[in-house]
Amino acid sequence: MANVLSHNERAAATWGSGGRDYDRISEGVSDALAHLVNRIDPQPGERFLDVATGTGWTARLLSSYGAAVTGIDIGAGVIDAAKALAPEIDFRVADAEALPLEDASFDAVTSSFGVMFVAQPEIAAVSWLVFARRADA
Repeated sequence: MANVLSHNERAAATWGSGGRDYDRISEGVSDALAHLVNRIDPQPGERFLDVATGTGWTARLLSSYGAAVTGIDIGAGVIDAAKALAPEIDFRVADAEALPLEDASFDAVTSSFGVMFVAQPEIAAVSWLVFARRADA
């Protein structure tokens, strides 16, 4: 799988297999996702990276505030669903442990629940800091 580290290929197949049905899981935690976005207080024009976006629920909320959002996930099936649900958002298949992105290319990084499912969360979370410019990110 392109953009997915070899040790994460099995997880990518598992997470991607839910496709659009995964959006119902996000709906079950939508209050927490809304709380996250409210606390971040995205401003129009700010750029956000949403890591482990799934079907893009958090990305869609951020976008509704006028933010430009890139959502990444290792699951191709959920990314396909995210693209169908919000074609205006930049959704990509990518591995949270090795993001193919430019440093400081976003104002902030979100990951609602995704970091706890990353094989090496301590490596992934620290590496995400290089992508954010906002001090409170």
